[in-house]
Amino acid sequence: MNMKLKKLLNDIQKTEDKIAELQEHLKRQNTLRQQMEDIEIVKSFRSMKLDSRSLLVLLDGIQKGTVTIQMDEDGGITVEDAKAPQKKENNAEVHRPPVGQMTEREVLDDEE
Repeated sequence: MNMKLKKLLNDIQKTEDKIAELQEHLKRQNTLRQQMEDIEIVKSFRSMKLDSRSLLVLLDGIQKGTVTIQMDEDGGITVEDAKAPQKKENNAEVHRPPVGQMTEREVLDDEE
């Protein structure tokens, strides 16, 4: 067999092996990223300090897209599930606060 061809075939095999190794590494990294994102999500929800019922309403509402979150004067969070469709005033949609928005204080606490 031609030496150049043999060298080329060996190089192809090495490259394919390296690609397979890197794909496996990428798969592990993506799994780790997913786990870390899940931990951050749980951490965010736990920082809200909601009782069990409010937490269930919040999670169910997030999945359905019907939840509203309001902060009271004491820094506590009130979760309301608006099961009725949003009413329109003068053909304009009623604006609601973004779901899951954290206060600046909560963001700073997470960074520590």
